[in-house]
Amino acid sequence: MDNQNSRKGTRDMKRWVGAVSVAAVLATSSVAGAQEVQIRGPLANAASCRHCVQYRAGRAMLSPSFGISLQDDFQRSMIFGLQGAYHFTDIIGLGAYVGYAAVQIPTALSSAAQSYAGLSRDGGMTTTNTFQPTYNVPNQASFTQQIGSLGLMIGAPQLTLTPLRGKLALFQNVFMDADVYLFASPAFIMVTERRDFDAFDVNSGSVLGLDSQAVRDSQTNRATRFAITGMFGAGLNFYINRFLSLSFEYRAYPFAWNTSGTDENTTASTCGANGMASCSGSPDYLVRPTSGAPATGEAGGRLIIDSNDRTFRWNQMINFSFNIFLPTAPRVGD
Repeated sequence: MDNQNSRKGTRDMKRWVGAVSVAAVLATSSVAGAQEVQIRGPLANAASCRHCVQYRAGRAMLSPSFGISLQDDFQRSMIFGLQGAYHFTDIIGLGAYVGYAAVQIPTALSSAAQSYAGLSRDGGMTTTNTFQPTYNVPNQASFTQQIGSLGLMIGAPQLTLTPLRGKLALFQNVFMDADVYLFASPAFIMVTERRDFDAFDVNSGSVLGLDSQAVRDSQTNRATRFAITGMFGAGLNFYINRFLSLSFEYRAYPFAWNTSGTDENTTASTCGANGMASCSGSPDYLVRPTSGAPATGEAGGRLIIDSNDRTFRWNQMINFSFNIFLPTAPRVGD
């Protein structure tokens, strides 16, 4: 019995020794293999991509484009543009963007303001709350002539960074080279707004009548200026071949302007001027005579349309461009 137990213990010991030996050999071979690939393998110190096509490096780019503004209150702009750039590397480029808002399209809100005819009652037989001329909107049909509009747009110098590059699969069958780029630049935006207007005639010392020619002309008189801001955004570029591509990009150019052509912010600074009684907290679109104080409880105010009525807007657009790269043959990496 003792001999049998002794032989069994010997066999168990041999099994444990064999298992530990096999594990040690596998571990040693794994470490050795890893060291060999890291130090002596064919991919040691190799570039992440060989013979890569460098679509941007050392090339000029010319891009005609078409864009449309977004989130407009009263008028949407269709913008035709041209962009040029030179790319020093596949990542960094410098250029300029020029666009012009050639087509202006009134929004549904502007159309509704022009066509509003009052609220119907009595089965539609009569109307109430019909439109009445005001100093803000002297003529209902001419409302779209007083709202602000965009013109020439210049973004220069424009810095472009292209941090991501790869292939895009379409339907798991067609593969296209593509890259993602970011851009930013100072911007100069031409803006046309309603010309400054004061409903109080300083010469006569009285408020201009709503039916006066000066009030009617104030609605269509325009003034143009350049707003200085920044232009920035991001885009996705698809390469058709070695020197042609299509881009889809988002551009933002925030600044303050008077989009409605109405008096938005003058009460605090002008109430009480020229003999008017104090009207703290009252609407600024009401104009009261200057001969004597307003009646008790009657709000006052002096309508002035000027730079104080500009409100900050996050102006934005989407832009589509067709890009031409020159020279037509790109650089190819080692």
